[in-house]
Amino acid sequence: SFTGEWTHPPAEDVVGALDLGGASAQITFLPGTTTGDSSTRALLRLYGTNYSIYTHSYLCYGQNQALKMLMASLHQDSSSPQQISHPCYPNGYKENVTTTNLYDSPCVRAPSAPSPAQVLMVTGTGDPTACSAAIQQLFNFSCGANRTCGFNGVYQPPVRGQFFAFSALYHNLHLLNLTGGQSLSSVNATIWQFCTSSWEKVQEKFPTMNSTHLRDACAASSYALVLLLQGYKFNHTTWLNIHFVRQVANVDVGWTLGYMLDLTNMIPSETPQRVVGLQRSNWIAATVLLAVMLILIFFLLTVTCCQKNPPGYESL
Repeated sequence: SFTGEWTHPPAEDVVGALDLGGASAQITFLPGTTTGDSSTRALLRLYGTNYSIYTHSYLCYGQNQALKMLMASLHQDSSSPQQISHPCYPNGYKENVTTTNLYDSPCVRAPSAPSPAQVLMVTGTGDPTACSAAIQQLFNFSCGANRTCGFNGVYQPPVRGQFFAFSALYHNLHLLNLTGGQSLSSVNATIWQFCTSSWEKVQEKFPTMNSTHLRDACAASSYALVLLLQGYKFNHTTWLNIHFVRQVANVDVGWTLGYMLDLTNMIPSETPQRVVGLQRSNWIAATVLLAVMLILIFFLLTVTCCQKNPPGYESL
């Protein structure tokens, strides 16, 4: 503070974090009530102040692994074992994938009787409604009695306060120019329009973009919405509390940066013992003394100027 005292922000000014990586998704914030599940509670001491925060990491729900689970689910629900109709891929997009590559992750549930490696034909249909429905099947949104949760039965109190959303959450919406604080209705409409565009039109609109990222853009943005709205329970009101950012104070943000700062003790847990500054009473005394000195200096300068410049008749 101005008087040299260490202060901490009030609880309503503490910002939560939403991170979406390749293999996992994380949510961390300061809840309004005591966290009812010790496995999701973390105690943080920062500059001499204790914080009890809610935090959880959902393994396998990072973007890359989630899209793999989506493809595997579509394959297993397909009427033809060698054909996959992908509602999240643009209409007119086609590619071949192998079952070996499709089921090479521990996050992907393989069929009970896996077939030998074979080539599958994937065809995009550009259907945002079916895309969202298929993504929702990757989650379990039900909660136990008298219990609030995020998804898959993991305890989560209601989201509270402002949030920074970064990593893939930022990049997914930034592609569609949706990181400027748009309303949820506007975000839904823009994603819907993009997901219904043909592969040819999508390529024309983004000619320099990597084809793989462009192919996944509808699926990734739709997944981000399902995760935030139905997974973490944001709504039309709290959506406006999410700030999609790549940097904070000109520094790239991510969980790795926070982990490094904490591991190397670059953020002290205790208030520094010696602070450059003065006590409040000393500040008041110093301010009064400075004002008196300025008045005296002004008075002396005025007298000196008058002595050097006597009235005109005296000079004559």
